[in-house]
Formats: sequence, C-alpha cells, structure tokens
Amino acid sequence: MDISEKQCQRAANDRRTVIINDLYRMGVFYTRDGRKVEDCRLFTLEQVYMNEKHRMAKVKEQQG
Repeated sequence: MDISEKQCQRAANDRRTVIINDLYRMGVFYTRDGRKVEDCRLFTLEQVYMNEKHRMAKVKEQQG
C-alpha cells in the first residue's frame, strides 16, 4: 500500500469517526434495520446521517 492509499484510507476512517460522533450527539445509535452505527461502513453512515439531518430539519420546521 503506497502513501496515497494510506492517506485515503485514513481520511475515510477520520470521516467515519466524525459521522459516528455526530450521530451519537443526535441520539442515533442504530440504523433503521437495527445495526449499530459503529458496525456500518462509511457509505451507509453517510446515508443515515443525511436522513437524520433531513428528519431533524423537518421537525424543526414544523415546530415553528
């Protein structure tokens, strides 16, 4: 594995950690299908994160 591959893998792992921490702050610990967020791949985490952000925006909009 060369340096650029390692850097890419590190960036993906860092992004994954950030998303997991953000989801925890939002109170999300499991995906809709029951998996723990820490067991998911980055692609799935990004989808869960975007869905949760959208859901929270809709709730906030409805509240006023």
